[in-house]
Amino acid sequence: MSNQGQLKYLVIIDDIWQCGEWEIIRKSLPENNLGSRIVTTTPMNVIANKWRDDFGALIHPMYPKWKDYANSWDYLINYKDVCASMIAMKADMVEKGLDDDHPVMRMCGGVPLALLCMLSAVAREVEQMESAGDALRTFAAKVDRNGIQNVRGFEPLVESLQLGYDNLPHIMLKTCLLYCSIYPKNHYFERDDLVKRWITQGFVYKEETGKYYFDELLNRGLILHIELLPFVRGLKYMIHPMMRNFLRAKSRECNFFVCISDIAWPCSNRTRWLYIGNGSRTGELDEVDAGIDWSHIRSLVDFGGEERVPLEKRVPLEKLERLRVLDIQFGMFSYLRNHHLNHICGLRRLRHLYALLGIRITEIPPEIGSLQYLESLDFSQTSVTQLPSEIGGLKRLKTLDVSYNNCLEELPREIAELENLETLRMKSTRITELPKEIGRLKKLKTLDASDSKRIKELPREIIVGLHELENLNLTGTGIKELPLESVELRHLKRLLLKDTKVEKVAREILRRKELKNLELGGVVGALPWEAARLSELEGVPKCVRQAWNNTEVMSELARETLSFRNTPSGGGGLVVGTKHMHIPRWIREHFNSLNSLDIRICKLREEDIAFLGEMPNLQNLTLRFEVVPKEPVAISSGGFPKLDWLNIDSRVPRVAFQQGAMPGLKTIKFFFQFYSGPPYTEPLGIKHLSNLYYISFQYNPDWYRADSPCIRATIDAVRKEAQEHPGKISFYVTGHKTEIFPEFKIEQLPELTHDTSTSATRKCLTGLSTEPKRAIFLENNGARVYEEINEASTSETGEIEEDSTHISQVNSEASTSGTCEIEADNKA
Repeated sequence: MSNQGQLKYLVIIDDIWQCGEWEIIRKSLPENNLGSRIVTTTPMNVIANKWRDDFGALIHPMYPKWKDYANSWDYLINYKDVCASMIAMKADMVEKGLDDDHPVMRMCGGVPLALLCMLSAVAREVEQMESAGDALRTFAAKVDRNGIQNVRGFEPLVESLQLGYDNLPHIMLKTCLLYCSIYPKNHYFERDDLVKRWITQGFVYKEETGKYYFDELLNRGLILHIELLPFVRGLKYMIHPMMRNFLRAKSRECNFFVCISDIAWPCSNRTRWLYIGNGSRTGELDEVDAGIDWSHIRSLVDFGGEERVPLEKRVPLEKLERLRVLDIQFGMFSYLRNHHLNHICGLRRLRHLYALLGIRITEIPPEIGSLQYLESLDFSQTSVTQLPSEIGGLKRLKTLDVSYNNCLEELPREIAELENLETLRMKSTRITELPKEIGRLKKLKTLDASDSKRIKELPREIIVGLHELENLNLTGTGIKELPLESVELRHLKRLLLKDTKVEKVAREILRRKELKNLELGGVVGALPWEAARLSELEGVPKCVRQAWNNTEVMSELARETLSFRNTPSGGGGLVVGTKHMHIPRWIREHFNSLNSLDIRICKLREEDIAFLGEMPNLQNLTLRFEVVPKEPVAISSGGFPKLDWLNIDSRVPRVAFQQGAMPGLKTIKFFFQFYSGPPYTEPLGIKHLSNLYYISFQYNPDWYRADSPCIRATIDAVRKEAQEHPGKISFYVTGHKTEIFPEFKIEQLPELTHDTSTSATRKCLTGLSTEPKRAIFLENNGARVYEEINEASTSETGEIEEDSTHISQVNSEASTSGTCEIEADNKA
């Protein structure tokens, strides 16, 4: 009962599959503030996200995540595997050797329902055998061989998985899911790679459709995202072990993609789609080879094997006379050799040749030109130095991928003869220039030269000819600018220029309705305002998206010069290039949720400061004063709950921080180009910024001279305040070494020769010893100092002097990020 005598209810609604179902339920429940709660479950991420966005619901993901670096399944809730706790309670099973790390239990993949079914099935198996150890050893193989559909005890799990499978909207989506069962256990893949193979097999015809299918399966939890080590690039995915087991058995039922070790004798002559798992051994292959009719195979996928059996002993290439698709996924250290390609070039009906991985492949034979039906050719990650001129004879070729070939330095001119080529990928090669002949590929839609760092230019002749180009990926190249002819790319959908030196893109390109995504160079601090409308551009602030969908707001912003910063969190920032007398009204009404604001302003009133202080997410604020304030801008206590970065662009830094102002501020930067007025030496109140640790002055160094006392006096006044600050301050001036305040003295520091650990650093800073010192390591909120001092100091006071004993302190000032590092070059 509540204080008002009203009942509070807990309503639990399990397993909602459609948004419409929730709408019906919601309309039947009154909205009030009596404290009742509704708990629902759903297998659909899109439904959960809708509840969160529309009603502010709290979302608790319940599916497990595979952590490859830990080799374990973990729940997102508290990152703990629930199954481990459940197994620990089964004392009788634990005594028989069944713990959470046992292979039988790891098949459950952290899913409680799978675990309960597994325990039930294992209990039956143990009852039938005298030895529990023997039962556990044979049970996993039994489940893997027969499928959970044919093992007693798994009925509830099979029913659940069957429901998810049957609920898929159409047959081709089911086919794409069934194809995923060919991947070995705990084998991860990338989205684009899987979509490419779906297209190769003929399950989908367009890349956009394949990506839609993938997202649909991911949204339903049928494909899982896995967590890898931080240095592994790109998102990786996999199939849950139980889902893989379920799909593998279902694929055998309909004689779809069948593993060579699972082929039954009556079905051997009807098999058209075949894959060789990475667990297949030579003996198994020889036994199956005796009964299979290889001439009927249309598609073959080979994942290699534990014994690294050469290709000619695994597959009788001479018998694959009707083969259409050959997909070899041995890995770059496979046993493929040049002579294997000679055999493959004899498969005259081959249409798709994928993943000829292997560093031992050094050349492509001229016979490749005899594959007149070839539509896809992929020989990534090889040691090929050049492509044969005969490749120009592949008139039907639509996709050519030569990525990750570290020995490939050029493409042949005959590539211009590939009149039907639609996709050309040369990612991460040693190619130095793009041949102008690429411009003759009239049907080319995708050009990917990413991470080929030696490419410095995009020839205008290429752009002029590629009228159908949709995807241009130049990420990680040395290109500095796009040719003017780029505005003629009227079908361009994705323009990827990340980690290049390209800073500007013609606004005519950004205004095209076809463009969906844009990535500019890493040095770009903001994107043009027009880019915010791109549907696939990630990190666009939510309020900016809303503004683009609001006709009245866009009309109000028509005369503004705007750009924005995109961030992974989506909070983002706004850069206002138009000069304003005060904070404009439209910022107050539509953009108060930003985490970054950069604005040109003539005067900052009290109400403006109050508004900025009330912005709940503001972390980075840049104020560019067009007029020098007559009186210092007073920043009082209160407000600015998350602000940790303040930039002030003004000819004179006339601000005054009062007691308690900006409590979280850590970094403050002053920018100005010139100033020739009277010196400004009034205190800024730096001491009141309790968490401040970095102060920077950035300007034209020519103005910091002996004959410019106005500037020197201003900086010296702020330096004096920094010296008196109660905390540790890093103080930087353009062109000078970073100073650390307060200055440390030798007698305050303990001896530290090589230990740079955190504990040793703390001893340095707390002065636990007064012994003579030889080396000092200091760390102060992002600023690092490493100095060496002679045993005999020349200073009577024992202060660290700037002489030959001082190892060079090199300041690295990041102009946009605001980080400050002091590096040392150990010359002791």
